[in-house]
Amino acid sequence: MSDGVDLASLKVLVIDDQEFVRTIVKKMLSQLGIGTVLEAHDGNSGLDQVVREAPDLVICDIQMRPVDGFGFVRQLRATPAVSHTPVIMLTAHTDAATLARAKELNINAFLAKPVLPPALKDKILKVMGGA
Repeated sequence: MSDGVDLASLKVLVIDDQEFVRTIVKKMLSQLGIGTVLEAHDGNSGLDQVVREAPDLVICDIQMRPVDGFGFVRQLRATPAVSHTPVIMLTAHTDAATLARAKELNINAFLAKPVLPPALKDKILKVMGGA
């Protein structure tokens, strides 16, 4: 299934305001063989990182302050140089309203918390394979 997706060559940015969540996701990404893992603690610093580092993929939490995941994606999609960057949202909320809002913002995939390595790898392959 990883046809055409070289995980070792990927640069992935993890955005979450909880350090332990970032640490867990970073560790999983490393175990999956992702080449470069960057991190940011909120939507604002995340956007700065995307513009500066041009990651291949962003994995972003929805509930953050001061800028939440939706605010981050809105800003990302409005920034021409990086507007195409694929985003996987991490969330504990998979209700219809949240999913509808994500669709409006052209979010590439959802991953329910707690995140498990096989599901994470599957989403990455789907998003990057279709990118």
